Amino acid sequence: MSAVADRPPSPGLVDLHIHGAFGVDVLTAGPAELDRLARGLAARGVSVFFPTLVPVPLPEMAAACSRLSSWMRTRREGDGRGAFPGGIHFEGPFVSRARCGALHPGSLLDGEDGRSLDAFLEAAGPLPGRPVTTVAPEIPGGLALVRALARRGFLVSLGHTEADAATLDEAFSAGARHMTHFGNALAPLHHRAVGPIGWGLLREDVTVDVIADLHHLSPEMLRLVFKAKPDRVALISDAIPPAGLPDGPYAVWGETLTVSRGTVRNARGNLAGSVCLLDEALRRAESAGVAREEAFQAARDVPARILASG
Repeated sequence: MSAVADRPPSPGLVDLHIHGAFGVDVLTAGPAELDRLARGLAARGVSVFFPTLVPVPLPEMAAACSRLSSWMRTRREGDGRGAFPGGIHFEGPFVSRARCGALHPGSLLDGEDGRSLDAFLEAAGPLPGRPVTTVAPEIPGGLALVRALARRGFLVSLGHTEADAATLDEAFSAGARHMTHFGNALAPLHHRAVGPIGWGLLREDVTVDVIADLHHLSPEMLRLVFKAKPDRVALISDAIPPAGLPDGPYAVWGETLTVSRGTVRNARGNLAGSVCLLDEALRRAESAGVAREEAFQAARDVPARILASG
């Protein structure tokens, strides 16, 4: 292994987006499993993490939120039980069906008449910490959703979207200041319609997060994002339950996901999350040409600043 790969994990990392690891799925895990996940992440240098839920039917989401919130309320920073849960991240359900990626479209909602938001908030219940949600502002009622969620204290992140620049400007005015796994599940950049990628690169007042496993983004794209947005890029893992386990097929979220040579794909061959935990993402960002200090800031300081200011 290289000297970079041999370097021990850096402490104090903050993962804004993680579905699980070491066989633990935050969607279904109980307290003992969540403790195991937290300790495993701490051993990898992660101090704070945001358990991330994929869209599921609202009764299933309510059960997951109840379990997670109850466990989170037993935690204190520095309690010796591993990485601290900073809040729950909802990757949807208010995202674009056209850009849902590996998310299940049958569980997506829109906010056209407000009842979907009410049902979502009721299912989520009282949330500890800082809740995060990924929203596509172009869906019916999307801008009203951004405004309502931001007012309720959510960090609203734009993602799984094909919104045009004008709609994204409106979403910013409504309270969205961040973008989820930038470059993935977004409409592509076009020379006559910059879309979410061009918009995100141009806006100095918007932060983005990236999956630096070098499968979701090429090394060149990763360097481009860091060059265009110095001090505005956060590293995330987007790790799924098989992260940290051997290659092979795994039953996750009602389907079979196959881990092979550092990638996770569903039966359709699409990328479905990552098995690259945050300490490894930091090293891979370095190997792609991102300066070591810049990569470290992206895994620690930038996400902490996003949470404080978003």
